[in-house]
Amino acid sequence: MKNIYQGSVCYKDFKDMINGTCAQWSDNTLFKYNRDGKKFEITFKAFKKDVEAVGSYLMYHGFKGKKIAIVGENSYEWIVTYFAVANSGNIVLPIDKELTPVEINALLIRSETDLLIHSKSKQKTADEIVNIGEYNGSMSSFTKFDDICAEGKEIITNGFKDYMDYTIDPEALCAIIYTSGTTGDPKGVMLSQKNLVMDAYLSISCMKIPRDTVLILPLNHTFGFMAGLLCQIWMGYSVFINDSLKTVLKDIQEAKPGHVSMVPLFVEKIYKNIWRTAEKQGKADMLRKAIKVSNALRKVGIDVRRKLFKSVIDGLGGNLEMIISGGAPIADEYMKCFDDFGIMIINGYGITECSPIVALNRVDAIKYGTVGNPIPEVQVKIVNPNENGEGEIWVKGDIVMMGYYHNEEATNEVLKDGWFNTGDMGKITDGNYIAITGRKKNLIILANGKNVYPEELEYLISRIDNVTEVLVYEEDNQITAEIYSDAEEDREAVRESIKEGVKNLNQTLAAYKQIRKIKFRSVEFDKTTTKKIKRSYK
Repeated sequence: MKNIYQGSVCYKDFKDMINGTCAQWSDNTLFKYNRDGKKFEITFKAFKKDVEAVGSYLMYHGFKGKKIAIVGENSYEWIVTYFAVANSGNIVLPIDKELTPVEINALLIRSETDLLIHSKSKQKTADEIVNIGEYNGSMSSFTKFDDICAEGKEIITNGFKDYMDYTIDPEALCAIIYTSGTTGDPKGVMLSQKNLVMDAYLSISCMKIPRDTVLILPLNHTFGFMAGLLCQIWMGYSVFINDSLKTVLKDIQEAKPGHVSMVPLFVEKIYKNIWRTAEKQGKADMLRKAIKVSNALRKVGIDVRRKLFKSVIDGLGGNLEMIISGGAPIADEYMKCFDDFGIMIINGYGITECSPIVALNRVDAIKYGTVGNPIPEVQVKIVNPNENGEGEIWVKGDIVMMGYYHNEEATNEVLKDGWFNTGDMGKITDGNYIAITGRKKNLIILANGKNVYPEELEYLISRIDNVTEVLVYEEDNQITAEIYSDAEEDREAVRESIKEGVKNLNQTLAAYKQIRKIKFRSVEFDKTTTKKIKRSYK
């Protein structure tokens, strides 16, 4: 296998990765975090020993081949537990901490979970699950983590070698991850360690990422786990663990990362905060002029962005060079705007069923309006394309899931001869770039047979001033846009301005795509925990 990324090694499983990275960077700091006013730093060597201790504890107490769920905010304990479970012959279920006790209970029953491990903050949730009385498995809390580590290390000292001697089958079931889709019930995506390690290896093999990061995205989300954790350990980078969205900016300023991974919603908030601050300080016009001057200089080969916009970059820790955006589409304008400041945004395309990364824009070959090229050794094809080359996106490779847990019918619907039907619509442009059009299930089919992708219109409407959130759908045989604005100005004036913006947009659209009805709402749309607007509102 060609090694494109300098220093990258293709590990065969998680245990191999932890052993290999520890051998390379034993005393280097892997994790940093703050708790109760104290600062903690964990080396690669200490992390390896803690994983071995918890893994040995589990096996010593009879947990092998069991399903073990984890629920809680991002934490060092969460990370150690995940790898300890996976490396001791068990199956890990990362549970979304935002789910209600009733929802978590349903997933525990559906997945036949044997043990639920939760954070201290989720003790009330655990108690409510017990009160429901349907879950018959065991419970444990991260409050016992230190005791478990100590007992595990003592077990190892006394000669227990089951964990150390255990050989992982990379193709066996490793994790069941329940999707947080915008419509329908969650399905349990079955992933092997081979799925996950290959996705990590192939992703980092095609791009150079600046050193060190802040882990922001929830670890139960495959994008957060892959980009924010697994790839970082693999590359020997340091990870500052953020455990609350309230402290994201503070943690970025303290940790001074070279890159961060986040969903577009966070990118937009940071962008708006930059300009809000500039407006309050009376420097917005100066900033706009500086961008024009900088872009003019770049055209003649002079790049002074990191110096010219030092105050902006310092507000993000001072070292930030790259934002990796995923989990949802990001508007080209945000990619261009951050590029103006000297911070590159790399976007891509992924889906839980593909571990999740399928495609990435490359550092030296970004093409706006696309999600980049497929990662190496992964095949992508367009099935049943229309006259514009748009059709269903299918993916094949070692990153494709094993199937849906206890759902053979759903599995057979999406897996055909090794090809996974993503349900996403798109096309492949010149240079093998993938452009995403929308979701097949969201497709609006008009009475005249014309197809309308709501995502396309939502993107265009979102660019209108004062539009914060928008959903496009068919209602009464009309293309309808439902819009939320968080603008603080006069509400009626804002709405009239938005209506005028939609009217102007319509003049650029084919007649069948034009917005015929506008509805305004006074509150944000309900969202999934990955910050995607739910489409089950109607």
